[in-house]
Amino acid sequence: MFRILSLDGGGIKGAFTASVLATLEEDTGQSVVNHFDLITGTSTGGILAIGLGLGLPARQICNFYAEKGPTIFPGTSLVRRVEGTFRQLFGPKHSHAVLRDALEKVFGTRKFGESKCRLVIPTYDAIRGRIFLMKTAHYERFKYDIDAPAVDVALATSAAPTYFAASLFPTHADASYVDGGVWANSPVLAAITEAVAFLGQPLDNIDVLSIGTTTTPFNIASHADDGVAQWNAGLVELMFEGQVEAAQAQAKLLLNGRVHRINVMAKEGEFSLDDARPEKIQRLINLGRGEAVKKEHLEVVKARFLNGTYAPPFNPLHAVRIGV
Repeated sequence: MFRILSLDGGGIKGAFTASVLATLEEDTGQSVVNHFDLITGTSTGGILAIGLGLGLPARQICNFYAEKGPTIFPGTSLVRRVEGTFRQLFGPKHSHAVLRDALEKVFGTRKFGESKCRLVIPTYDAIRGRIFLMKTAHYERFKYDIDAPAVDVALATSAAPTYFAASLFPTHADASYVDGGVWANSPVLAAITEAVAFLGQPLDNIDVLSIGTTTTPFNIASHADDGVAQWNAGLVELMFEGQVEAAQAQAKLLLNGRVHRINVMAKEGEFSLDDARPEKIQRLINLGRGEAVKKEHLEVVKARFLNGTYAPPFNPLHAVRIGV
């Protein structure tokens, strides 16, 4: 089978995803990057996908969320959170510079094209107004993203509207990108399309492990008569949640059910994209571990995904220019 790992967006809630992956790697004794033919991730899932592609253990990325989350998303006190919400009405709530600094400490100066696995990272071209996918050199004409710093690609996919400013991308002339979650918060369909259209895989040969960032009930009726100010960030989160639900349902239909989903329903209001209080992050990590070790997930992962049968080595069609 052609195995795909799909990682949802969700801001600091990526701590749940990272914890699921770390637990699965440690329980099986197997490395994620060796077992998947293609990894895709949006926003926080894109950060995870890039880290995995560069060979980082999932536990190291999980620790990144625990250690750096409160710095990337400051505002643990009630006063700071209120100030952040007010600031979000008129501009980005958080600093891209802080996120860049944190990512550079993990990825260093490594380039996107150094990934050990095929990667597909959704983003959105803010200048030309079009969807965009950052890709490794797994197809002949895919050579224009590979020399970009891994940090720049991570920033391009994670610039959630109202939370971060659009991210400049020097490797592409006059380019600026925002969060891929505006169209592919769950990138599972983008990955399936990539496998079929560019890698020649028939649908019946594709198997997907999809991991979410928790979900919560969202009552639209309570916002039905609200304006933009009342919706605020809730509109962004609704857009992300709706896309995830649609993508998952469509992917399962296309693959005749061969999409194994690991996610959890949290209490309404328990988590948000940028609530990075240490106790919240630890709760997400605990939930991730608890979900990963459930029999319904662990047995499937051991049988179909992290089963000791390595994916064929990824040999990029174009080499990264070192030192450029």
